[in-house]
Amino acid sequence: MRRLVLAILLSSLTSLSQASTIKLNYSVFFSYMKTMYKLDYPYVTTAFYLIDREDKTLCTITNAEMVVENIREPILFESAGRLLPFYSDKHRKDGGMLEVDIDDNKKLSSCDLQVTVMVKESELFNLNEQKLATINEQLKGVIKKNAGMIGKYFLPTFAGLRLQFLDPIAASMNTSLSSNVESNDVKFAANGDLLLNKDDFAKIKEINELKLSVVRITPWMLND
Repeated sequence: MRRLVLAILLSSLTSLSQASTIKLNYSVFFSYMKTMYKLDYPYVTTAFYLIDREDKTLCTITNAEMVVENIREPILFESAGRLLPFYSDKHRKDGGMLEVDIDDNKKLSSCDLQVTVMVKESELFNLNEQKLATINEQLKGVIKKNAGMIGKYFLPTFAGLRLQFLDPIAASMNTSLSSNVESNDVKFAANGDLLLNKDDFAKIKEINELKLSVVRITPWMLND
């Protein structure tokens, strides 16, 4: 009898769980990947994330496929919201669509595509002032290229780089990074990212000395 009750309970829980599916036009992804392919920048890449528009968290992906007519091909993804589609002009011309299954307990997904220009994970090591300067120029170049001939004139000012660390920076480390924080030598975003303009890249020496692990570098725009 207990087994029967347990089986009925599990069955009802399964029926209550929901997962939504979203469809995204592959041509959108292709246009950004084409820009990176043409520029051939060694340090930076374009990343595609699915963000919940309601709570701004990363959507949980359970499956992702490229669909062209009745043909389905799996594409790479990270469960924490990142899509890694392959580059194919043929699939673009054939009208490929990405179908992505989201684990969100919703009938209709509230996930939106967010395109982020960032430093490749493989290039977050052995950072120095010269490398940061090159990264800065490459990120700026990708953003302007994606904006197009006219759109680049309406972009927010590119101020420099945002460095995200594995662990939050303690107050003592803030002092170590600058002897006078009030002079605005050291700037932080609301989420704790360190903000560096082109005149501050030498601070990477102090960051390395403090053994701070950089896990992400993205552009710092003045509207951030």
